[in-house]
Amino acid sequence: MARKKQELSRKTLARLEEEMRMYPKIPRLKAEALVTAELNRGTDVNWWIQGSRKKSEPPLDELMKKEGNKAYQYYDQLAKDIERTVSGLSPDLQKIIHECFWGMNNYLDWTTIGTIYLHVGVRQIYAVRYNILESFAIQRGISF
Repeated sequence: MARKKQELSRKTLARLEEEMRMYPKIPRLKAEALVTAELNRGTDVNWWIQGSRKKSEPPLDELMKKEGNKAYQYYDQLAKDIERTVSGLSPDLQKIIHECFWGMNNYLDWTTIGTIYLHVGVRQIYAVRYNILESFAIQRGISF
């Protein structure tokens, strides 16, 4: 008997799509994470290291901020995963991602994207969507 292929849930697909759509905002979110960490310096667990050095070393300071900042690490890894996923897609799908996820047409729904860009029906465009998000889930390490 053939084993049934496990599928991503609707909730997981929606979350993955939202993560992909926020790609243009990631540099701002990373900067906010660093600023927030700087503002919360009094509660930073690495504050004692600052006094052990004779003079300030900006590259080391920046590295400490990044390594100790979970939000920065999350957004950095998210950006890398999105870039790897998109680079693995066909040029047509890359164009769709750039224009319809991150560009001027980011308001379009999948049915409209299928009609305008790929000239396919609803079933086919949702299969394309699933394949894109499935490859992104694999990059993110999401098991299904």
